[in-house]
Amino acid sequence: MKRALMLCALLLCAPLSACASGDGQPAPPSIAYGRDLCESCSMLIDEARFAAATVELGGKAHKFDCIDEMLVFHMDRPNLQVQAYFVHDYGTQNWIRAEKARFVQSPDIRAPMGKGIAAFGDQQAAESYAASLKAQIMSWDELRAYVHVTGHGG
Repeated sequence: MKRALMLCALLLCAPLSACASGDGQPAPPSIAYGRDLCESCSMLIDEARFAAATVELGGKAHKFDCIDEMLVFHMDRPNLQVQAYFVHDYGTQNWIRAEKARFVQSPDIRAPMGKGIAAFGDQQAAESYAASLKAQIMSWDELRAYVHVTGHGG
């Protein structure tokens, strides 16, 4: 009986641990590029440099083809309790926490849904890229306000 309870407990915790890193912080989900669909628009997620994801407090993960789709999805669902927002660094394609990133927005950035947003984990890399495009750099809060004001779509 005790063994069965332990097995049940492990099975219940498995989905939560799939989205947690070794330090107890949430981790981004794995994305099968070219196979997984954006939860917002149902397009294939095929470019890591634009992909984004969220993890809810309960551990449920959401995957997106671009940063603005992630933001619009959650603007439309304010009842979801997001524990972590993740974006990819445009240059390295490594996952980074969105609140720590710097965002470059330009119509010259060919992101999937047209808002032209690229994330950077390094301020200097963001500044260099923004200068090359004569674009602006935004913090996470500024980006959220920008997407809120500009609305849905490209």
